[in-house]
Amino acid sequence: MKIAFLSSEAYPYVKTGGLADVSHSLPRALADSGHEVFLFLPRYYSVDRDRYGLRQAGGPLGVPMGNGEKWAAIYQTRHIAEITTCFIEHDAYFGRDGLYDDGYHAYGDNAERFIFFTRAAIHAMKDLGFAPDIVHCNDWQTALAPVYLKTLYGNDPFYARTATLLTVHNAGYQGVFPGEMFSLTGLPPEVFTVEGLEFYGRMNFLKGGLAAADAVTTVSPTHARELQSEEFGYDLAGVFRNISRRLYGILNAIDHEKWDPALDPVIPARYSARDTAGKSRCKSALQKKMGVTVDPRAPLLGAITRVTYQKGMDVLADTLTHMMSDDDFQFIILGAGDEGIIRRFEALKKMFPRRVGLYWGFDEELAHWIEAGLDIYLMPSRYEPCGLNQMYSLRYGAVPVVRATGGLEDTVTQWDPSAGRGNGFTFGELTGEELYNTLRWVLRAYRDRGQWARLMENAMAFDYRWKDAVAEYEKVYGLIAKNPSRVLS
Repeated sequence: MKIAFLSSEAYPYVKTGGLADVSHSLPRALADSGHEVFLFLPRYYSVDRDRYGLRQAGGPLGVPMGNGEKWAAIYQTRHIAEITTCFIEHDAYFGRDGLYDDGYHAYGDNAERFIFFTRAAIHAMKDLGFAPDIVHCNDWQTALAPVYLKTLYGNDPFYARTATLLTVHNAGYQGVFPGEMFSLTGLPPEVFTVEGLEFYGRMNFLKGGLAAADAVTTVSPTHARELQSEEFGYDLAGVFRNISRRLYGILNAIDHEKWDPALDPVIPARYSARDTAGKSRCKSALQKKMGVTVDPRAPLLGAITRVTYQKGMDVLADTLTHMMSDDDFQFIILGAGDEGIIRRFEALKKMFPRRVGLYWGFDEELAHWIEAGLDIYLMPSRYEPCGLNQMYSLRYGAVPVVRATGGLEDTVTQWDPSAGRGNGFTFGELTGEELYNTLRWVLRAYRDRGQWARLMENAMAFDYRWKDAVAEYEKVYGLIAKNPSRVLS
């Protein structure tokens, strides 16, 4: 199949979160399975043309915007092996340091920026002569693609065989903008209805994409069910229920070439499930690097995360404050986010300076060191559509402790010491009491070295690869490619 994969970010070009990792690994895995894949991205200021070998393709691209037209350039590269990456360049929209915000506030023209990008990508396919069987778009930034293909381009013979799939990575971000911005889309007025983009008088990109796409996927089977509930549906639960027959949960995978402690080139020592000796060396190196006491006996807990309410970091900070006076363990964190929650962790470090290590920001190499050096990985998310770090942690033998939600529930199974089964620890409600009780249980299990060795062995046996996820996507592609709809539903 010919697959056009639209995303607002992709590793290694530009990354703010897990979407970038998926937008790198899934297109590669699709190409490895024999599909022809074009990846479409904005050419942000930070994407260096020379570094990635970008070459201009086609002529200047005229993109309708509102009652006028704006111009873009198309650049291509094969920097990611086996796929063609196409960048849409327009300096007024993408020649900025940030992707979606300036570090403090969302850009005021985000609606216009991603209307332009999505429509430019559709025009670029035609300009390049790439008639896709599938347009696979991701999250609100590209969710208008199915709407365009079923309205303004619904009778274009170039797209007559094109079906659309929208992947929802995080329904908490929907692309909601003032209704008066609808005119920028150039879409017919009948699209701005309660069945389409209209959302309490505003325009909702994600809602429109859900209505228009031939299939909708989200990033774990459990989250596909959760989205249909009021708790997790973010005011769109009814919409998700309405499309339940074309809603699929496909678990994200991880790049086993990049995340494998037996091959990882950046960690202090390599190790495997058969020979874990290197993990203790990684732990000592990490303790030293993060400024905590180098002590092989102290349980080392940690997280790599956005420091936000969604990730449960407020509850974690308070729980650790209560626990560290009573139990001799260490904690480290790599991340950025809510200043109020960060201050709670800063206060914790002042109380226990040699037992707490903090790094605010992001460092790819340090992330690998943390996965390799931790004994216990903490992920107490209020919701987690899929999650990748719990899967990295399983591979690296950093036993995950997670709230049973979304992809966390689908990948982490409760440890049963009597049967020797399970690969981590799960808990239900995110309260300080439940997290406290779970962590006390985890620390008791850690001090039983025989039990912990079996648990680590179970964790490191986790083996879900992108080729497994591709097989699931291919099933959905096959269903919608047979009979792509030409109308909004």
